[in-house]
Amino acid sequence: MTPYDTGVAPDPFACSIGRFESLTALLSGDQAAGWTHAELEEELDHRGRELLRQLMQDHLDLRAVREEGQVRQAKAKAVGADGCLRPYREYAHARHLACLFGLVRVRRVAFRQKGLHNVYVADAQLALPAGRHSMGLRRLAVLEAVRGSFDQAAAAVDRRCGPVLGKRQLRQLLHAARGEVVNSFVYVEACVLAGRAVGGGYCW
Repeated sequence: MTPYDTGVAPDPFACSIGRFESLTALLSGDQAAGWTHAELEEELDHRGRELLRQLMQDHLDLRAVREEGQVRQAKAKAVGADGCLRPYREYAHARHLACLFGLVRVRRVAFRQKGLHNVYVADAQLALPAGRHSMGLRRLAVLEAVRGSFDQAAAAVDRRCGPVLGKRQLRQLLHAARGEVVNSFVYVEACVLAGRAVGGGYCW
């Protein structure tokens, strides 16, 4: 028997809704009724973070579906920063992003040309970093490192975000951030010495 097509598109946030309903069911049940406030906090911290991660994942998946549909319909092409055309398209290229809520997967269209690196328009639209770690996660790592020791920063990030950033990666992020700060001070000093205003990343 042929399935009946209702014409109703699936809810792109169905997984998030499912997690939220599961959480409310847990909180309204007998088990949660016996928790102390500390146990309630701990459970909500863990499950709430996972709900936020799922919301971000569902949103990224929705953007991927929309991008694929638009590219297929328009038979879109892309031009790279090198000025060269990428006329060929491949779908479902994926990369991971470690963010404040955990690890998510970003699916996007690759625009290609033989002998040239791929161009990902969605990466630019999302302002994705070159590495795996989000800007929010990098900012948190730097703030925690400023407040205390390296080990304390690693522990704080792990408590806040889960196991998304190892000590080696944390050390690399802090080293890169230190270089950015030094470069910004050098830039400002050069502008002042040259009698120029500081603004927008350029000396006007």
